[in-house]
Amino acid sequence: MNEVGLLENRGDRFIEDVARRLIEKGLRVEYMGFRHVEMPIQCDCRIIIDRLSFQDDFLRTMLKNFSLKGTYVINNPFTNICDDKITEYTICRKMGIPHPRTIIMPKINEESEAVKMPDFDEFKITFPVVLKPYRGYAWQNVFVINDLEELKKIYYENCRKDLYILQDLIKYKTYYRVYAFSFSEPLFVRYFPNEKKYVVSDYSDIKDIYDKIKTYTMQLNKALDYDFNSLEWAIDENSQPYLIDAFNETPDILPWEIPQEYYRKIIENFCLIVERIYPTDESNRLPFNLPA
Repeated sequence: MNEVGLLENRGDRFIEDVARRLIEKGLRVEYMGFRHVEMPIQCDCRIIIDRLSFQDDFLRTMLKNFSLKGTYVINNPFTNICDDKITEYTICRKMGIPHPRTIIMPKINEESEAVKMPDFDEFKITFPVVLKPYRGYAWQNVFVINDLEELKKIYYENCRKDLYILQDLIKYKTYYRVYAFSFSEPLFVRYFPNEKKYVVSDYSDIKDIYDKIKTYTMQLNKALDYDFNSLEWAIDENSQPYLIDAFNETPDILPWEIPQEYYRKIIENFCLIVERIYPTDESNRLPFNLPA
């Protein structure tokens, strides 16, 4: 097991730059692909960098089995048991991490008697609010809702398609994406969500809470056994931070969007993870105990 496997589509600029850097460091790197796979599963990779399994059950299952055989997967394929926004809320509450107030909006199946339509008369919410899928990605199907009638309309249109959550809309004065790494300090990048724009910051707008956000970020990453993760923090007018998105282990990292000084640092810190783990016999943490 002496190779670094890349599970990503060719042409992705971020993974190409990571591969180039690792090759310069003397590591063997190859793209991975599968047809049918005969059990028991075999893998020649010491490490696999995973950027695709979040959207493919076959790949996700393969990576779990590779991990059980001793290949180290970035990120741990077993952490997907808790990467939804409902579990995110409970984890944050348990760890004391500030998070918007949340209501679970069920996915409706008329054949089930156990799941019923919400009783909107019992809701204690202040508009505007945000309605979004419990496993959201890239701000898709996220709705900002201004009154109860609009909430009912949008929910009824979508409640048979997916499970949703309803959250307070945080009126932020500043917003940051924070990239977390297992062997490096978190990297704060100021972000404007509505414009999808990153800017260079001296962090003066969060100087009083920078250390607090950094601590929360590192504690959460360690608890979940993530080597690489992107979190989104909204800071309101009272300098109160709220964790808006705790799980994005495969964020889009595009050099023409992110300022170059940040992009280079992300590449450097990500490659450091591979370099540190590669010569060791370290394995992914498992959610169960296996005999030695």
